[in-house]
Amino acid sequence: MNTQVNTQEIENARQAWLEARRLGIGGSDVAAILGLSKYKSPYQLWLDKTGRTDVEDSQSEASYWGTTLEDIVAKEYAKRNGVKVQRVNATIVHPEHDWMRANIDRAIINPDISGNVRIKDGKLTTDRILECKTANQYLAKLWGDEQSEQVPDYYLTQVQWYMGITGASMCGLGVLIGGQKFRSYQVAFDPELFEMLTDECSKFWNEHVQADVPPAPTTFDDVTHRWERHVAGKDIDVDASLEQLLTEYKDLNGTIKEAEEELKALKLQIVSRFEDAEAIISGGKKLATYKYQERKTLDSTALKAAHPDIAEQFTKVSGTRVLRIN
Repeated sequence: MNTQVNTQEIENARQAWLEARRLGIGGSDVAAILGLSKYKSPYQLWLDKTGRTDVEDSQSEASYWGTTLEDIVAKEYAKRNGVKVQRVNATIVHPEHDWMRANIDRAIINPDISGNVRIKDGKLTTDRILECKTANQYLAKLWGDEQSEQVPDYYLTQVQWYMGITGASMCGLGVLIGGQKFRSYQVAFDPELFEMLTDECSKFWNEHVQADVPPAPTTFDDVTHRWERHVAGKDIDVDASLEQLLTEYKDLNGTIKEAEEELKALKLQIVSRFEDAEAIISGGKKLATYKYQERKTLDSTALKAAHPDIAEQFTKVSGTRVLRIN
């Protein structure tokens, strides 16, 4: 029973945190505003901040493990760097701009300032903070030499945002890469970068969130979400720039189709050389394989013929706008 209560309390706290994120711009939002985020475009962030998306009720697999391993990463960073870290269970709000917010992973205790980190006059009673990350092994190349400032841009903007709000002069990053490689990084506060981030985020907050005006789409998904359907009979007159875009699209599309035909011809020549062999090798290394494999698919035509009612019951209708250049 206690476990169920604790689980519910954690979920309630998470939902409250997600709702609170709509009150301002947090560190993880900065990369999205700048177009640096892998997970969210400026338009998608605007949908979130203006309450046009439901509060997330479940975490992605990567997010789940990032949260689960956060404490382990924090303890390992503290051990390897000879420091003590502390949780700060509160949202830190900029004293002059209440939309500027920070939820840091940990504070690093500086005993010369205070033996216990608190929030005093909107700032932390320490000069260092810590962010805990987990990363896919295939993204290891984005992280530079250990103890350097060479971290991915979307994390760099996050920690600069946190330092500017908390008053910290240094942020440590502990990252567990591929579940088995641990690295530490140290990023110093950059006042000029923070000023730039503040300007860009201020524009987004005031001109888009507060004014309730969506930012320009930056992905195809943004476009299809904002204008899901066409208005029958509505036309727009072409201008010089749009006509140029149409011409370039048509030319490039033609080039792609030519390349696809060349690719098919090359594929035919290669598979013909295989005959009934499994692999092409060079010095014992496989350069290519051509194997038989099976997959099961539903014969919808046969199903409709034999059981039309069942087929109709499980038929799903979906739609999307289709671009055609005449």
